[in-house]
Amino acid sequence: MRPTLVALAICGALLSGCGKEEDGMEQQERAEARAAQTRAHIDDLAARVGTAPQVVQDEIGDCVPGQEDSGLNPTYTVHVTTDDTSVARLTGEVADHFAAEGWTVKRDPVDPEDGEVSVRFAKEEFNMGAQISEKAGRAAVGGSGGCVK
Repeated sequence: MRPTLVALAICGALLSGCGKEEDGMEQQERAEARAAQTRAHIDDLAARVGTAPQVVQDEIGDCVPGQEDSGLNPTYTVHVTTDDTSVARLTGEVADHFAAEGWTVKRDPVDPEDGEVSVRFAKEEFNMGAQISEKAGRAAVGGSGGCVK
């Protein structure tokens, strides 16, 4: 093989490898940006539902667990303390607020035995929800920013 062809082959191999790394870095940067948006949406919802937020999950994982080439999925969950007005706020004014902002709102059936109420929200690639346990006086508020490829 001619030295020029060998040099071109090496350059081609190096460039294609670098391109994949750059694509991976770009994907990670896009996932980080999406994670920041996801946190902002969920923190807003959590503040409307309760107080004293505690982050219990904040990660960017594979879209398909164990499949690294499936994309990156930012997820975020906080727990908040609720009061006797939280359920009415969540199912009323909070749900109405997000609906007015263009979110699709789904009110789940109330589970009277467990005293749990949940409402889910979806807009573009974002999905989030709040589940209030009236007995525990707590709510889990969390969601995902969708798969970033």
